[in-house]
Amino acid sequence: MTEKPIDEKSVFNIARQIQSPDARVDYLNQVCGRDPQALARIVALLNEHVETQGFLENPAVRNPTLDQPPSESAGSRIGPYKLLQRLGEGGMGTVWMAEQEKPVRRMVALKLIKNGLDNRQIVARFDAERQALAM
Repeated sequence: MTEKPIDEKSVFNIARQIQSPDARVDYLNQVCGRDPQALARIVALLNEHVETQGFLENPAVRNPTLDQPPSESAGSRIGPYKLLQRLGEGGMGTVWMAEQEKPVRRMVALKLIKNGLDNRQIVARFDAERQALAM
């Protein structure tokens, strides 16, 4: 009779939640005792998990243009638009209520991409969004 293979993903997910190192070792030995290769793979993943925990909160390299506060403020002008009030902010930029003065005078929502995010992919995405909203 063949034994059922160990579900390494499930074992890893359970083991990473066990706070006590001794309790974690006991759990892994109990579950993986018959498969030393699976045990070694899971231990390696757990070590990697511990070493990389929190890397998104503290990036190794900071983008200075993304870390700068936005230079726009109410009353600023961008082309034919006068910024009136910031409506919202997300990861990619800010949305302002603005007054368009030329060729017609009207109120608009103006979305500004954050400094440092003006690459081709982002600009193409914003252009597609603009086209969808124009319809």
